[in-house]
Amino acid sequence: MSDGLVPVGEVIAVSTAHFEAQSYELNQSPSFGSLVLTHGPDGSGHFGLCSGAETAGIEPGRMPIAWGAADDDDEDIYDRQPQLRHVLRTTFSCVLVGYLGPQGALLQGMPSHPPRIHERVWQAGDAEIRAFFVSQQYLRFLLRADLEHVEDLIAAAIGHAYRAHGGDRAYLVGAGRAVARLLAGDHERLSAVLELLASAEERR
Repeated sequence: MSDGLVPVGEVIAVSTAHFEAQSYELNQSPSFGSLVLTHGPDGSGHFGLCSGAETAGIEPGRMPIAWGAADDDDEDIYDRQPQLRHVLRTTFSCVLVGYLGPQGALLQGMPSHPPRIHERVWQAGDAEIRAFFVSQQYLRFLLRADLEHVEDLIAAAIGHAYRAHGGDRAYLVGAGRAVARLLAGDHERLSAVLELLASAEERR
């Protein structure tokens, strides 16, 4: 499942419907709404959507302080203070949206178990994204997950899938119709998602 993909982090916390990972590179994390995957040694696999990221001090309760000056280049701080790479970390949160089923089938929905601590996390490539987003069932799950900024997350995920499909407008229209069916009784939320999708199409 991870052939040819580059690992971007490692799982450091799990729950029934979410996992958190630490990035291998400081200040680098998967894009908001992008699809990531894990692969366990037993052949299990999990799919998540990146729902947030944070860079902070490794020690709990210890806040980073400013080290730079107004005329510094961004990298100057890390060049002059190399220890920062050892006292800061970047983490990202993911909501579980699918898993590998029998014979390696990609299934959308809640897995029976989350990934294990210390499993690697890969950024999905275009092939994995196209295979996963054949179905729009994950949208129903996201709307039930009580997530902050869920409209933005839905639009971002569809935008990533749209680009992985080569900007196929038929895909974008189909995804928009799926959202419209699910949010038919909530005009405000539906309008928010559709406006974000229109922006995603313009930015392509």
